[in-house]
Amino acid sequence: MSNALVVYSSLYGHTRRYAQWIAEDLDCPVRERREVTPEGPKDCGARIFGGALYAGGVSGAEFLKKHQALLADKPLCLFTCGVADPEAPRNAESLRASALRALPEPLREKTALFFLRGGIDYGRLSLRHRAMMAALAAVLRRRPEDGRSEEDRAILETYGKAVDFTDRAGIAPLVSRVRADLGWSAPSFE
Repeated sequence: MSNALVVYSSLYGHTRRYAQWIAEDLDCPVRERREVTPEGPKDCGARIFGGALYAGGVSGAEFLKKHQALLADKPLCLFTCGVADPEAPRNAESLRASALRALPEPLREKTALFFLRGGIDYGRLSLRHRAMMAALAAVLRRRPEDGRSEEDRAILETYGKAVDFTDRAGIAPLVSRVRADLGWSAPSFE
């Protein structure tokens, strides 16, 4: 078992799925943020925190702020999970800005950021989230077609549907980074 800990905050399950995959690949424990005491991450060699993106914020960000003193002395990775495609340049800027807002100032320079693509299932959304998405879709529909971004078009195309973009392969850079932080070397097959 590695000396890492994966902590996550997930409302609809996509972030939890990524957290579980990361923990499996690192052979380490995974905990929902409400299950973690302040002392929980104290003895870990590396900490990984995952939060879902909602309206430009990262779920569970208060955990990072509340425990920043305990998190500052060891490697920290933050992964976010949302519907936006992190490969699209315009989205990448927005995702990075959201992640940096979630991090307390002392942790910003020390934290490796990773952006994973989740999904959405309108049938499972809370009333509040459905209302937010309905308002967003209404605004996007009023924009001229040529003024819509790739992400705007994707939101309108998937509105009211269930889509899942999770991909286990997406965790590879994060897992590699944590292994490097912990001093793991890749096995040699020569």
